[in-house]
Amino acid sequence: MHANHHSETALKLATLCFVCMTAAIDQGGELRADQPQTNESKSVSVGGAIILSNDFSDESIGPYTDVTFKADRDWGKVLWANYHGRAEIIDHHGDHQLRLKFPKGKFGHQHTGGNAAVSIGTHDEICQRVTIRFEPGFSFVKTGKIVGLGSGAHWSGGNVPREGQGYTSRFIWDREQEAAMYLYHMDQRSKYGDVVKLGFKFQTGVDYTLTQRVKTNTGSDPNGILQVWASENGEPPRLVVDRSDLRFGTKGRGKTESMFVAPFHGGGDSSFAAAETSYLTLDDFIISTVKFSDLP
Repeated sequence: MHANHHSETALKLATLCFVCMTAAIDQGGELRADQPQTNESKSVSVGGAIILSNDFSDESIGPYTDVTFKADRDWGKVLWANYHGRAEIIDHHGDHQLRLKFPKGKFGHQHTGGNAAVSIGTHDEICQRVTIRFEPGFSFVKTGKIVGLGSGAHWSGGNVPREGQGYTSRFIWDREQEAAMYLYHMDQRSKYGDVVKLGFKFQTGVDYTLTQRVKTNTGSDPNGILQVWASENGEPPRLVVDRSDLRFGTKGRGKTESMFVAPFHGGGDSSFAAAETSYLTLDDFIISTVKFSDLP
């Protein structure tokens, strides 16, 4: 991302805050706000902590092709983008958002939603935030992936990093519309990853702002951190996952390197396919190297 464009993007996000934040670095190196924000405002970490932000405000309404995705400077370095004509920018009450299509009877990222990955550098600690909305009539069926983080892009589909080569941590919807995280890590119990439930069910027509914080473990110790916060329709975020017992990697290989924008139905067979053509919107992607200022 160009330095000038990055500065303009950070400034644009900062002006969306409706109250002043006085921030200070605490002993743990995390950014905290002395005053809370209103429900409508976005949390923005300051001091150069933001390394990626994309609210699609610079994008034109209409098809958001794979070429457009790669050319969108707000992503930075795009590793790949494969949406096969199922992505578009829409205007939702004056807000530009990315909407993905999930055709009836289809499953897997080649045929529903899509699959993209963005390189974000290499980090021991990272925070990811995104706002999602399942459009009315969304066909949840069994389960599906949304967005996430990881070390590279190899740890999925039954490819288990048993030797501590890395991890992936993705937001998903699980059976019965359960909100959850889908983890691949060296101590996972199942060949196909561990599901960590967030304690609520996704509903259609609701704006969910989801935040995850990943801090890699030290050496071979099981002290890697995963924290997840969720909020609905602009309410204050609440902590729904707080773990510090994970091994994302060994020998320094559990660092976060990539962000995935890969929502799709699946599962590996047609029983996961959408019963009706469905739509999911994504907005306000932010990646920060410190905790967002509205979080404890």
